[in-house]
Amino acid sequence: MLCSGRNVWCEMGRTVSIITPWLNNPQLIQTYEPSVQGAQVIIVDNGSREQWAGEIRKMVDRLNGKYIRNEDNRLFAPANNQGLEVADGEIVLFLNNDIKAYNLVKDVQIDITPKIIGGPSKMKRMVAGVNIPYIEGFCIAAYKSVWEDLGGWNEKDYKGLYWEDNDLCFRALQKGYELKETRWDVWHFNNFTSRNTPGAYDHSAHNQHVFEEMVRNAAL
Repeated sequence: MLCSGRNVWCEMGRTVSIITPWLNNPQLIQTYEPSVQGAQVIIVDNGSREQWAGEIRKMVDRLNGKYIRNEDNRLFAPANNQGLEVADGEIVLFLNNDIKAYNLVKDVQIDITPKIIGGPSKMKRMVAGVNIPYIEGFCIAAYKSVWEDLGGWNEKDYKGLYWEDNDLCFRALQKGYELKETRWDVWHFNNFTSRNTPGAYDHSAHNQHVFEEMVRNAAL
């Protein structure tokens, strides 16, 4: 079992890696940092301004985590895949930075099993006449081997943001994994980062069309 020095994130149970893309918004550190204690934290900085990147890096150093710097915004799915490549935990949790949580790592260790993809917000969308469940991507966890089996997040077909979590969960259901709504104590400041990211909504309609086509083709 691997441990990470000062912050012993593998102290008990299965190890957990938390992957979070981050762009500016250093004010979120005050709620994010205490929420992720006990995990290996991997921050993928998507081109934050220099002075704010410094604050984010300091947080990662305090957590004894891993900091990956992109000089421009590679967006959500590619950043998650970057983090997945370097994650050491048996379980990997993809987590937004605009959250506040309590006992998150312990709860993840309890609820996530090899066939479960879990998170605190399980929703449904009616797509191409089919009611399809999914776990919202702001907080979603599974074994690292599950994410690898799925090939990670689909960064090839989705431009910009939104619908990537629908795609991920739909592919998981097709492979026989279970989507589980958990009772983790996580508060999400809904769309905080999107509202503060220029162009965040520009490709939502395109992404929706891509997902609808995927569902139609799967039903053939």
